Amino acid sequence: MLATRMRIRRVQEVDVDNLGEKIKAARMASSKSLTQICEEIGLSRSYWYDIEQEKIRGTLSLENLRKIEEVLGVDFNVKFD
Repeated sequence: MLATRMRIRRVQEVDVDNLGEKIKAARMASSKSLTQICEEIGLSRSYWYDIEQEKIRGTLSLENLRKIEEVLGVDFNVKFD
């Protein structure tokens, strides 16, 4: 008998205090322009400003957070259980 598999998806959210401010501070300390940062990550400038001001609808995806960290060369130390 063939073994069958079922995939289980886990969705988890975590609250991070002042993440928008931390992202903005990292951007300001970077030698890259906002346009360059957004192009490297694949985000619009308006969405970037929404992130910095913590006005995004829903949540910031972990994938986008990791891209931001990579492009800015920082680690915001966001961990999940």
